[in-house]
Amino acid sequence: MRQAGRLRSLLKPLSRVLLLALSLNAHALPAASAESFQRGWEAYDQGDYGQAIRLWLPLAEQGHVNAQINLGVMYDNGNGVPQDAARAARWYRAAARQDSVIAQYNLGMFLAERRIQSTGEEDALYWLRKAAAQGYADAQFQLGLMYAEGIAGQARIEDAPQWLYQAGLNYLSHDDGDGAESAVSALLAVASGEKLARELKTRLANWSNPGGQAVAGTATSGLSTGTAWPVAAGYAVTNHHVVSGSQSVVLVDSRGGKIPATVVARDETHDVALLRVEQPDKLPPALPIAPGGAHLGASVFTIGFPRIDVMGTSPKLSLGIISSINGVQDDPSSYQISVPIQPGNSGGPLLNMRGEVVGIITSMLGRVDSANGGSQPLPNINYALKIDVIAEFLPPTAGPSTALNASTGGGNSLESLARRLQGSVLIVMAE
Repeated sequence: MRQAGRLRSLLKPLSRVLLLALSLNAHALPAASAESFQRGWEAYDQGDYGQAIRLWLPLAEQGHVNAQINLGVMYDNGNGVPQDAARAARWYRAAARQDSVIAQYNLGMFLAERRIQSTGEEDALYWLRKAAAQGYADAQFQLGLMYAEGIAGQARIEDAPQWLYQAGLNYLSHDDGDGAESAVSALLAVASGEKLARELKTRLANWSNPGGQAVAGTATSGLSTGTAWPVAAGYAVTNHHVVSGSQSVVLVDSRGGKIPATVVARDETHDVALLRVEQPDKLPPALPIAPGGAHLGASVFTIGFPRIDVMGTSPKLSLGIISSINGVQDDPSSYQISVPIQPGNSGGPLLNMRGEVVGIITSMLGRVDSANGGSQPLPNINYALKIDVIAEFLPPTAGPSTALNASTGGGNSLESLARRLQGSVLIVMAE
């Protein structure tokens, strides 16, 4: 261990988190309650904290997680009310026990900073571990620092580098370069973390300057990577930009098996490409196609392989809604979606809550920096090509295939849908 006492000075500012009206669990109450929460947020945003509390308090008492978190933050920081640690702890704990990762993080930080000993084993480390286990980067980072300083006991010091490294990867996956730099600095302050620090620093450099990788495909050892999925017997689809310039590609299934494929048709205008495999029996079952389009506000999700250089090759699921039934400049062939995506999601299926494909992920809206020519994606403004355009693109020779019946067996919960569908989503690699 080295420089452990300086670890906290390396931390980027970590503050309590409030939740917006459209955050997770905001839909758990009736529409009137959702409207009341939204009005509370508007009051808070305008500095009318008294009105925000009057609107949020009844919701919090009914179990509304976001209202509980926001009240906790207000009493914690003294926003419009006298600081009240007991009330802050009460509301943080109520939301944390509903498995809210934000509440668990807030409560862990609250207890750590005040050195409050909770009843039983529910201390600061307990709640930070809960949030870290759910993949919350700031909790992983804070937990790593506390382990490194020996707060959790000598036996936990050896766990510090891995938590700091995981936090760094997580920051990169959310395009938070400052967070990743903080993780590198913290790792360098821990002797046993030097190797992981070097590796994370390399990943940070690749993230900052991807060096000619495809816009929406991750470059790994000279490869452009994206997502593909079987659409008919012997055929899979992906984005044109993922395989642009390549004739032969490799598909990788859920068990790591490699399936050679050839690009047999391209549509650059709609950004879609058709792949034919040499051995059709190697493909998993085709994904079911929706008989109709998706409506405004409909819940949708995608399964794909974003940034495999950072996030690994296990499938990742993102959930959102149809934000508009038309794409850029009212393009009728595309949807605008709020589903969070990263480079590597390109070509992935956009699925409805019956497990049917309604589109294919194509692009992100971004802002170009006039000074250096770099681009910065705008959060959750993304696009998907509608399934009817893809269906017209298929050649007559693409016969039917054994397709998953996503709407039966195990229910239609997101978890059960993901379990059944993920095996039919493939990594596509093109030189």
